[in-house]
Amino acid sequence: MLFEPVSTELSFRHDGDELVGDLVRPPAPGPYPAVVFVEGSGPGGRDLGEWPTRLAAAGFASLAYDKPGSGASTGDWTRQRLTDRAEETLAAVRALRQQPDVRADAVALIGHSQGGWVAPLAAARSDTVAAVVCVSGPGVGVLAQEEHRLRHQLPAEGFTGADVEQALRLLHEQVHRVRSGDDPVRVHAAQARWHTAPWSALLAGTTPRSIAFLAGIADHDPAVALRSLTCPMLAVYGAEDLLVPVWESARTVATVLREAGHQDHEIVVFPGADHNIRVRAARAPGFDELIVTWLQRRLCSR
Repeated sequence: MLFEPVSTELSFRHDGDELVGDLVRPPAPGPYPAVVFVEGSGPGGRDLGEWPTRLAAAGFASLAYDKPGSGASTGDWTRQRLTDRAEETLAAVRALRQQPDVRADAVALIGHSQGGWVAPLAAARSDTVAAVVCVSGPGVGVLAQEEHRLRHQLPAEGFTGADVEQALRLLHEQVHRVRSGDDPVRVHAAQARWHTAPWSALLAGTTPRSIAFLAGIADHDPAVALRSLTCPMLAVYGAEDLLVPVWESARTVATVLREAGHQDHEIVVFPGADHNIRVRAARAPGFDELIVTWLQRRLCSR
């Protein structure tokens, strides 16, 4: 007998935008514990591959939706700050909790990459979030993470130390000028000589809109939300992640939560795994099982 999860389109509103996604749930009657996916950087979208089906097979409903201005959703994600994304995430939680076959007391967040900043920020603002899973979520601030990414990703793709230093100069110039009141269009135009550099596409700020977004989130400090977090949290990293300072992030998250008196958190680093927790293009062994069993223990026994 084939396992066929049930998928229906679900829309909700936040800050004047209509956000559209897919609610995927088990074929058996509910109510079910549920998960909202919190996407990483860029336009994002509701297509998360096999993840919703895997969760449905384990007895969870899930909601993945298109970011503002992506797919079927209205708006513009580049105008958001991380606090806007957190409030939008909570709007998604409210929409999910209103579904008759979803347990309103058992809705968790799974945030990946930049979503690993957003998910704890949302959970710290509302007791409607029952648990948080952060996958490759940086434990450092935005500029520190971007500096790390450029210092490691560019050499891995064959670029020189001089290329790295120039990319770092452009990064800091973008953030400094926009935060000082300069127009992102002017900032982008001032860096025109570098737009054709082979490494330029790897900058976070490649257009006036993305430069404005980067500058708008540059001062985010994840420790602030972590200190206020009360629900259980799982943080997962890949040891070979080039984009995030893995060991510094793991130590920082553990220290902040411990010093804040947080009672239920776990940090797991998968050896040989990358930013997407993959080893040689396949999901790291044990990753899926870890997420599912951790969520079951926190949500299904409530």
